[in-house]
Amino acid sequence: MTSKISLKEKQRRDREQLILDYAEKMLLEKGYHDVSMDEIAAGVGVAKGTLYLHFPKKEDLAYALVKPKMLSFLSSVEEAKAFSGGPIEKLEYLLQRELTGAFFQFLLKSSSDITTIFKSYETEIHEVLSQIFSGIHEILNEGKREGVFDPELPVEFMSSAFINMFEPHLYKEMVVVRRMPLEVYIRHTAILFFQGIMKSKEMK
Repeated sequence: MTSKISLKEKQRRDREQLILDYAEKMLLEKGYHDVSMDEIAAGVGVAKGTLYLHFPKKEDLAYALVKPKMLSFLSSVEEAKAFSGGPIEKLEYLLQRELTGAFFQFLLKSSSDITTIFKSYETEIHEVLSQIFSGIHEILNEGKREGVFDPELPVEFMSSAFINMFEPHLYKEMVVVRRMPLEVYIRHTAILFFQGIMKSKEMK
């Protein structure tokens, strides 16, 4: 049986969601370092003290936004593992899904390594990232077992190369500046990655 929440608690949750919604909008527009807590408080229409009751630091506010996006990335990895296809199709699915996902868009705008922004959450972030890499390793090892990927390449090397495809600078140069269609960018990025890890006889 679901317990009813008090009016005060409902108002607190609603106010917090307003803060999160506005903060996300500003972070995506301006980036993490160019948004201040004062600006967020003014935009939401709450006192600074009220904002700090919800989120004592800007880091806490940003992490409240980013954590579900990280967990969404992890969910995408799990979906990719269960995807009905071979290891190449699974990684293509993950690349397609997450290059258009909210987590990558935050990284794209913030232009900063996530662990340098969220120093207080390094342990929690490391745990999620470890699970993400573990899932990618499973797919890569599947490719090795099937003779698709180069057996001489360590999975740690291949997984790092895969994650580096989410590096924002190349995306900005090709998609934002040069206006390359996103689907073309994804296709070219995938080609470069798979050519690098394919077993020699698989490469054309």
